Amino acid sequence: MKKFLFSLIFGLVCLAGNAQIKYTGKVEIGRQIFLSRPIRVDPGPGWRGYQLNNNQSGLDLSIINGISFKNNLRLGFGVGYLNYEGINGYSFFGDLEFATSKDKVSPLFNLKIGQSHINNQYDNGSTDSFVDFGAGIEYRISKKIGLQVKAGFRFVHQSIFLPIRIGARF
Repeated sequence: MKKFLFSLIFGLVCLAGNAQIKYTGKVEIGRQIFLSRPIRVDPGPGWRGYQLNNNQSGLDLSIINGISFKNNLRLGFGVGYLNYEGINGYSFFGDLEFATSKDKVSPLFNLKIGQSHINNQYDNGSTDSFVDFGAGIEYRISKKIGLQVKAGFRFVHQSIFLPIRIGARF
């Protein structure tokens, strides 16, 4: 299904008149500040606590590879390393980003959807889906290189986080 969706999107973009599709890559580092735990659990047998038991904030380092359409709409796949105050993990995700203009400084919007795995107190750790909404600005150093600052909301591991990220797109 993922291959079909990617092929469909890629095909539609190629059919567009003056399609300018280029490779794009991005490296991001961020801090995920714990905000809330909206899910409350009524403990039962075998329950060892919440996935992030002590309301930990986290750090993440991500590498994203993908395509750029007219240098404003970007679609990519990424992998990330996670560390929630000593609880390590990784994530795989799709990344959709839209810069609203081609000016030197441009507002941008970002959506990440994927899977996150942390090595917590449970056997084999915990895996959870996540959604990350963000907005920020991109400062274009050149036509191919841009620096980004973003903030938003991340929903993962029974918690809500405020991710603040800086990154470089090339």
